[in-house]
Amino acid sequence: MKTRGTLFVAALLVMSVAVIGCGKLDQKEFEMWKNEHVAQIDQSTTEIKANITKLEGKVDQNNKANMEAISEAKDEAIAASQQGDADTIAAAKQNTKEEIAKLRAEHSKDLDMAGKKANDFAKAEDAKLQKMVSDLANSQKAQGMDLQKVTAQIASILEQLSILKDDVASKPTLLVTVNFSSGQTSLSAKSKEMLDGVVGQIMENPEAEILVVGHADGTPVLRGGYQSNWDLSQARANAAAKYLKSKGIDAARVKAVGKAHTDPVAPQNTSAGRAMNRRVEVILTPAGSMM
Repeated sequence: MKTRGTLFVAALLVMSVAVIGCGKLDQKEFEMWKNEHVAQIDQSTTEIKANITKLEGKVDQNNKANMEAISEAKDEAIAASQQGDADTIAAAKQNTKEEIAKLRAEHSKDLDMAGKKANDFAKAEDAKLQKMVSDLANSQKAQGMDLQKVTAQIASILEQLSILKDDVASKPTLLVTVNFSSGQTSLSAKSKEMLDGVVGQIMENPEAEILVVGHADGTPVLRGGYQSNWDLSQARANAAAKYLKSKGIDAARVKAVGKAHTDPVAPQNTSAGRAMNRRVEVILTPAGSMM
């Protein structure tokens, strides 16, 4: 199309030049000249058209060839790419298979080793367990034999305890001891609390007698309402006995006696010893027992 435009412009230029020069020619010459040049122009145009057609054919042919070449190259490129992908995929698959096979082999090896260790451990533990069972059986057998001896010893001890208990039950039992200040016969708050603590035990032995024994520290009685330690110790016993009777104990069961300073529990030549000797003892005396 560009070639056609160029030729047309050239023809117009030629005609323009011719027209400009026509003013010097007559009509006949101009016609002749025009016809000659028109024929030349037509011929040139025809040749040009033929060349253009020829060129267009070549261009179309080249275009077709180029398109075919491009399409072929494209197909080859796609095929090469696909082949490359296929090769890559195949290689990857093969590599994966090889890695999986390798891992399986290693895993199988590890499993075999673990299984062997577990089996060895189980055998060792089983041996330990069997030894423990055997030792336990032997121990139980020995313990069974010892148990018979222990049982016999326990039975003997229980029998002795029963005899001792009966013997103790048949003898007087000291329940409590309360102390007094020098020359005093009244019970302190602490003494009353101590006597309260044995009331229950006395009640649990209704057949037993209660002996309340008063004592003195041996210091001569120089003043007060008591003529001697005998009188003082008896007054202390009477005070304790009276308190027990007030707690509900049958008066017929209670007997109060004074022993003065004849039965000391500590030295009489120290203040601490004399304080311990100024006392009243409450004794539980089972029926038929001997003092």
